[in-house]
Formats: sequence, structure tokens, C-alpha cells
Amino acid sequence: MFKGAVFAAAAAAVAFAGAAQALPTCQVGLHAPLVSPRNNSATIIAADPAKGSYQIRSDDDHMTDWVSAYQLRYSCAGGAAAAIDANFFVGRWTMFVGPTPNTVDRGGHVFLEVGPGGQAAPIMINADGSYAWKVDSATVVRGRWRVMSAGEMRSGSRGPAILIVAGEGGHNWQVTRRGVNAGSNKDQLDIDRMDLGTSYMATRY
Repeated sequence: MFKGAVFAAAAAAVAFAGAAQALPTCQVGLHAPLVSPRNNSATIIAADPAKGSYQIRSDDDHMTDWVSAYQLRYSCAGGAAAAIDANFFVGRWTMFVGPTPNTVDRGGHVFLEVGPGGQAAPIMINADGSYAWKVDSATVVRGRWRVMSAGEMRSGSRGPAILIVAGEGGHNWQVTRRGVNAGSNKDQLDIDRMDLGTSYMATRY
């Protein structure tokens, strides 16, 4: 009986793999039964092959979003974004800082709270290897950036990446490609402080 269960599980795994290989190509007009991680269904209404992104309209609320091929992986086989080099990072980027946890003491009881995050000042990355990071209304940090080698990138990072040298707070910051903005399909970056968990998400102007 145990052998039969093992055989059935193996057969199911093979069938699933075969089904995955038979997925249709992601294209405009295709209905996607499952969009991850939303776990809903949608129809592809536009595509941007260079960015590997697809605009979908949800069946539930008819809202539209741009998603990656990875988010459609259970419904169709999509194309990957085109390869980039250091020139990709050049431009002006709006900055957003995500929610951050803080400890709060209330009458001797310590609680962990998560802040809402919010918009931050922009950064300009120039083609000549310089940058201008507007920290606040009165402060602009100027300096140099360079391409990072794979061995010096933060653990788990996927290159290519550049290093903002002595940026906000005098710290070094790693910049990597994030994907696209769900609403606008504009390029996005992750800007991560090298020595701590502080991070920004940046969207191209």
C-alpha cells in the first residue's frame, strides 16, 4: 500500500511537470487562471517584452496592474526582462522608504510597532559616474558611484549592481534592479545600505 502511494505521488509529480511544460505563451488576450501572489484570475491586456512585464485586468474588481512573468508562472510562460548594464541605473529616481519596525514602551510594556513608510527625497544618478542625493530640503549629498563585482554584493543580491559611495549618512549603498511599478510600468530599484537593513525603493521619473 505504501509503495502504491509513492507511485501515485510520483505519477502526479510527473503529470504536473508535463502540464507546466505545456503552458501557453503569455500574450495579450490570454486569460490567466492564477496570478501569484494574488491567487485570483485576470486577463492580459498589454505586454512590454523589454521589461518582461504584462498588464492584467483582474476578473474580481477589473483593476489593472503590471506584473512580471514570474507572477503568471502558473498560467502561462512569459518572457524575461532584457539584460541590463550600468547604464540602466542612470537617471532621476523618486524614493520611497518602506515600513520600519520600532519598539514602543507603554507603561512598562514594550510593543513592536511597524511604521507606515513614506515618500523620500529623490536621487539623480549621472552617466559620468557622479550622483546627487537629496536627503532633505536643505541637504544634497554629492559623490561617485561605481559598478560592483559579484563578490562584494550583499548576500542574496542579483546583479548587475552599482555602489553609491558615501551616500546618505556617509554610508555606502547598493543599487539593484527591482522590476517595474505595478501602476505605471516604470523601472524600479532597490537601494540598500551595505551595513544595515535600511532600504529604499526607487521609481524612475
